[in-house]
Amino acid sequence: MTTQPTAAAPPVSLKEYAALPKHPRHELVKGVLVELMVASEEHEHTGSLVVIRVGNHVLLNRLGRVYLSNRGYVTGPDSPATSRMPDVSFVSNARLDQPDVAGMLYDGAPDLAVEILSESNTPTQIAQKIREYLGAGGRAVWVIDIDARTLTVHTADAPPLVLTDAGTVDGGDYLPGFACPVEDLLPLRAG
Repeated sequence: MTTQPTAAAPPVSLKEYAALPKHPRHELVKGVLVELMVASEEHEHTGSLVVIRVGNHVLLNRLGRVYLSNRGYVTGPDSPATSRMPDVSFVSNARLDQPDVAGMLYDGAPDLAVEILSESNTPTQIAQKIREYLGAGGRAVWVIDIDARTLTVHTADAPPLVLTDAGTVDGGDYLPGFACPVEDLLPLRAG
């Protein structure tokens, strides 16, 4: 999702961040509030497709919970604090009992974080999010590029795997038994 920094201010703590109104939505990046911009229709539709496919698998197999873009994850220390909101996330049953931070933020990264590229995402921003998710205990990050029609799988123990819309993504050991054609996670091509 597209982000824009807000005006310079003193660092915001996790407690202060958790107390903010939920609209407009913000991520907290090293103590700085970064407003999440409104996503395009294609972006939202892609997130919905991922939630439907991953969510159905998780529900049928009772693996945990899937969230669509409103769940905050603490991916950095509290001095200064960082909390991210991936477009889609999955948290396994084994990790659901971790305590929330400040009453609403998951302490650590989800097992799977899904980021859908927006026009204003820079490669540096996406690389930073991937490092944060994996560094905070996440097991995998999927980066979906709607325009290029690719899904790139990032894990801590392997080089990035780029899949085209002709490929199939599987859930590895972080989403057991999951397999889905990448094409099914992307909006239909116009024409």
